[in-house]
Amino acid sequence: MMIDKSISVFLPALNEQENIKDCVLAVKKYLKTRFKNFEIIVVSNGSTDDTDKIVKKLAESDKRIILVNDKKRGYGLALRSGFSRASNDLIFYTDGDNQFKIDEIDKLIPLLKTYDIISGYRIKRQDPFMRIVVANTYNLLINILFQLTIRDIDCSFKIFKKSVFKNMKLKSKTGLIDAEVIIKAKKRGFSVGQIGVTHYPRIKGQTIYANELAIVKPEVVMDILKEIKTLWSELH
Repeated sequence: MMIDKSISVFLPALNEQENIKDCVLAVKKYLKTRFKNFEIIVVSNGSTDDTDKIVKKLAESDKRIILVNDKKRGYGLALRSGFSRASNDLIFYTDGDNQFKIDEIDKLIPLLKTYDIISGYRIKRQDPFMRIVVANTYNLLINILFQLTIRDIDCSFKIFKKSVFKNMKLKSKTGLIDAEVIIKAKKRGFSVGQIGVTHYPRIKGQTIYANELAIVKPEVVMDILKEIKTLWSELH
C-alpha cells in the first residue's frame, strides 16, 4: 500500500565504496513500492575512495538520487547536512553500510500516528563485543545525564516528521548528534516512540570509529565527552 506522505531518506557514508551502490539501490527499490514522492540523499562525509563517483553515476540515471559532499569529517556534521537538505514530509536516515534492511521502515510508519519521532533500537546488535560494551555504557551515560529513556540512542534507524526540525539549531559535530536532536525535540514538546529493528553484521568495508581490533578509538570517545561539556548548559 502506498503511503500518502513524501519522504527524504539520507545515508551518511564515509568511504563506503563497497556498500553504497547496493544500499542506494535497495532503498530505491523499497521506496518505489511505498512512496509516490521520495528522494535519496547520500551524505559523503569526506570520503576519499570511490563513494562519490559511484553515487554520481547512480544519480545520472535518477534525479531522485542526490550526492551531498561534505569535506569535513564528523558524524554530527553528516547528520546535520542530511537534516538540512531533506525537503519532504518525513525524514529518515540510516548508515550506508548495509547493517539494516530498509523495508523495516514499515515497522516505524504506523507509530507516526502517535509520535513525532520513531527511534529504532537494535534487537540484537551485530557488532564486536567491545563496541557493544562501549555503546551500552555511552547509552546509559546519556540517559542518566539528560534524563532520557532511549534504549539505543545512537541507533542509525530513525524517522522524523519534518516539523521536528523547524527552527532547530543543531551544533554537534560528533555522534552526540542523536542525543542532541532528541533532547531538543523533547524540550519543544515533540514525542518519541521506540521499536526494535533487526541489525546485521557488517560484511564489507571498515568503520573508521574503531581500530583493527574492533575497539572504539579513544579519540572518538574523548571528542564526544568534550562536546557534552561544551553543550552541557544548552542541553541539560
